Amino acid sequence: MGNNNRQIALPLLLSSILIVGLLLGNFLTKKNGFDFFGQNQLTPYQQVIELIRANYVDPINIDSLQSSSIEELLEKLDPHSYYLSASQVQDSEEQLSGHFEGIGVEFSLIADTATLLYVFPNGPGEKAGLKAGDKLLSVNGFSLLKKDQSADSVRAIIKGKSGSIATLGILRNDSLLSLPVTRGAIPLPAVEVAYLLNATTGYIRMEKFSETSYEEFMKNLELLIDKGMKNLVIDFRGNGGGLLTEAVDIADELLDNKKLIVFTQGDKVGKKEYRAERPGLFEKGKVSILIDEYSASASEVVAGAIQDWCRGKIIGQTSYGKGLVQEEYSLENGAAVRLTVARYFTPLGRSIQQPYGDFDSTQKPNYFLNPCKDTLLASNGIKPDVLITTGYDSLIFDSNKFKKVAVQITPFSFSFYQLWKKDFEPLNEPLQFLTNEPLQKKLLTAWNKMIDSTIKMKLSENENKFLQERMLATLARFKWREMGYFQILNSFDPVIKKAISITQ
Repeated sequence: MGNNNRQIALPLLLSSILIVGLLLGNFLTKKNGFDFFGQNQLTPYQQVIELIRANYVDPINIDSLQSSSIEELLEKLDPHSYYLSASQVQDSEEQLSGHFEGIGVEFSLIADTATLLYVFPNGPGEKAGLKAGDKLLSVNGFSLLKKDQSADSVRAIIKGKSGSIATLGILRNDSLLSLPVTRGAIPLPAVEVAYLLNATTGYIRMEKFSETSYEEFMKNLELLIDKGMKNLVIDFRGNGGGLLTEAVDIADELLDNKKLIVFTQGDKVGKKEYRAERPGLFEKGKVSILIDEYSASASEVVAGAIQDWCRGKIIGQTSYGKGLVQEEYSLENGAAVRLTVARYFTPLGRSIQQPYGDFDSTQKPNYFLNPCKDTLLASNGIKPDVLITTGYDSLIFDSNKFKKVAVQITPFSFSFYQLWKKDFEPLNEPLQFLTNEPLQKKLLTAWNKMIDSTIKMKLSENENKFLQERMLATLARFKWREMGYFQILNSFDPVIKKAISITQ
């Protein structure tokens, strides 16, 4: 049920033109395949064999790896060594670079038609005259009016190199338009939102660890300190990780006195330590780190360092458990391999990797004691200091009925917002939306009518509450973007409430 809830919790982001990257829970140091292989004319399969022989984290018998394909070969190693096609390499590079090339819009497939939900200010789409509500019919003469098409297939057609032209066939109200859009670079922020939860408690939610993560974190940290922040809540829930260097830099801002942040080690590479090297901007105030089962790799590096040094409290659910380090090697066919070359360990020496392969279930667990006498378990992720499972992820929903109504959140919310946009205009901040009784009455009347006509079954109290909170947050996002979405959700969130009480 956790996966379904996670998908429902961010309905607009799943349909966004912002491409969701491939397995961002990797610590990447790119290697050029041509440098490694020199002038040898090896097939891609042979190249991968040589990469494993020279770089893999553990001693390995190459003869035992014979397979019919590169994918099967890598599957025999570990869960995080894998092959990327040339197109997947490009998508992944976009995520890690912090930008992609496109037209600067978000859309959702409503009745099989790509409908623009948001046009980025000052982006290529806005400059060309695109507006929210436009229906996308074609791109460069290629029809998008196909039944059961996927959002990914539409994105692939819309995307293109900066400077290239995408001539869009648009239906706006009852008018057919043709708008040429010059594609450009569109930012993919790592920090989704940052604001004050109260007068002294700041909140930063980070989606991933890309090349811009540390810069974005520092910018928002400085702004919150200027506003009077004394304590900090960092939200890594749903953060699958990314670049190790960015995680180390962020942890460095929270830890003092050259404290060890993380170290890595593998069969072919020696031990490498990463320490707090500079005076951090927030070494003294209280810190809480929020994690869940989707928090992985770089998220776990920061959380592990904070926990091992008693720097703050870890709150939420046990993290994913990814303690393997990958390097990316380019192949001569334009594809790439991400190969596990080392393990990483928290300052106390904990490896939090989930067991895989021929794991001995009788093996005794390892325990560590941190300076504040907390007993910490190695392996299977980061265990929170404060475990909170009393959320919607612990509830059992009628999955078929629940999914049927959940997919209506985005189209319903968008239609309602377009219809009652003037009612939203006087509102200055997201939380005012929750206290506007006339607008709430209109909303719930329309929502209940839609529920009755869509599923014709009664939802449970918990199902109704969950869906309505996401619907309210989705509506707030149309006006205030991520700030609106997360301020609304956070106002209902028991994990946020616990973090505030602990951090104050």
